[in-house]
Amino acid sequence: MPLEIEVKLKVPSHDSVRARLREVSAEFLGLVRETNIFFDRADGSLRKADCGLRVRVMRTADGVEEGLLTFKGPAGAAGLRVREAFDVRVMPVEQVVPLVEALGFERQYSFEKDRESWRWRGCLVELDRLPVFGLFVEIEGPSEEAVRGVQGELGLGEAKAHEVSYARIVGEYLRRNQLPECSLRF
Repeated sequence: MPLEIEVKLKVPSHDSVRARLREVSAEFLGLVRETNIFFDRADGSLRKADCGLRVRVMRTADGVEEGLLTFKGPAGAAGLRVREAFDVRVMPVEQVVPLVEALGFERQYSFEKDRESWRWRGCLVELDRLPVFGLFVEIEGPSEEAVRGVQGELGLGEAKAHEVSYARIVGEYLRRNQLPECSLRF
């Protein structure tokens, strides 16, 4: 069973984290704009079970697109998020959403995110920018120890974990403000 082990941290700026990653010669993986589209069953049972089904379309600055279909199980304990996660790369990208809808899932909402990705000490370090919600750092790795170690070495050891997923904060924001599903775009 594939597990996702990560911590998400709300930050006022990415500058110090980016500078530290450069200082330690972390591997820069790239910058993409993502469109994240979330689906559920008609009865809302995925959301009620703290699960998620997402299609992610990633676009590079030169227009190259990649697709990713993801299912995530319920999150574990507070602090680090540990959950079952399945990622499947999909092509052609334009057929993925119609496929998921043909399987009976309904589109719930979507949002854009800019993501700058780095690899260091066996972890992915993602510098994320979301409309409305601001800047975050996600650190995902093979173990809690690896994630916490990288968090500390990036100068974020004292930062409080943001325990709510992007999907949940966006979905609740859209519902609370009675906004259309695609309103969180750059």
